[in-house]
Amino acid sequence: MAIVLQPKFPIPDRSKQAARSTKDEDGVVDIGWCDGALSDGRAFRAEMWAQDQISMLTIFFSTIGIIEFHQDAIRQFVQNEGLVSFADNADQKYCSAMKFTDDAGNQLWSVNVVVGDEDNTYITNSISIFPYSKIGEPNTMFQPVPISAAHAANATDA
Repeated sequence: MAIVLQPKFPIPDRSKQAARSTKDEDGVVDIGWCDGALSDGRAFRAEMWAQDQISMLTIFFSTIGIIEFHQDAIRQFVQNEGLVSFADNADQKYCSAMKFTDDAGNQLWSVNVVVGDEDNTYITNSISIFPYSKIGEPNTMFQPVPISAAHAANATDA
């Protein structure tokens, strides 16, 4: 049975953020993305990027119903959701969260996880990361722009 996605939580909107395929003036380069849903149906957006020999995974999701995050709770949350697995032998498990307003005005959690640096890797696994399109395809599975051909077909059927 098909289930139509009608989320009770806002979908993170990063549509005004252009992917940086080369380092910008701050040395930041974007690597890839992933969209999905958490166990409670909350949509998330993950973006992998690098700066100064450090690779990061930033995960965005709605703050609705999640008022505060303490350091240990953040790490446990992303691990329990299967977003990342922290390395057991890592001295540090770099993970922090802050509230963030997206391009559509939604309040989100922005969770930053250090994947690795020039000397160490701090996670053993993460969600799949898809490379950003070089030919203009959408870099999201939650298409923010309606597909005009589908709307035109429905209009003629009515």
